[in-house]
Amino acid sequence: MNNRWIPFLMLLVVLISGCAGENTDPATDIVNQQKEETPTVAPTEGFSVPEPTTVYVEIKGTMFNPLEWRVVNGTTVKWTNMDSTSYIVNVDGVASPLLNKRDSWKYTFNKKGIFEVKCSIHPRMPKGKIIVE
Repeated sequence: MNNRWIPFLMLLVVLISGCAGENTDPATDIVNQQKEETPTVAPTEGFSVPEPTTVYVEIKGTMFNPLEWRVVNGTTVKWTNMDSTSYIVNVDGVASPLLNKRDSWKYTFNKKGIFEVKCSIHPRMPKGKIIVE
């Protein structure tokens, strides 16, 4: 090979290596910044249900969401597992079957009181509360 091509090839290598650097696309920077700033989702606080109906609780991120419901006698609560891990819901001395992803289980509260909701598979999981008036 002719020696006069060596400086040209070296310059070409330097130029190409500069193109392989970090992506400076503004759209990508915005997406990355949003990912970094995305806050963790806290469980929503429950609220009162004035008449018997069905209320819904999602199980996601090893949390019941909402953690607390204030309902009237005769209300049904339906828990739905939105996680890829399994759960068993325990309430008022009754246990649900094993709830895999997208499985649901419901329980109707037919007496007044405060009922603790927990998962027997995940004992450190925050407990929920159903207040029946």
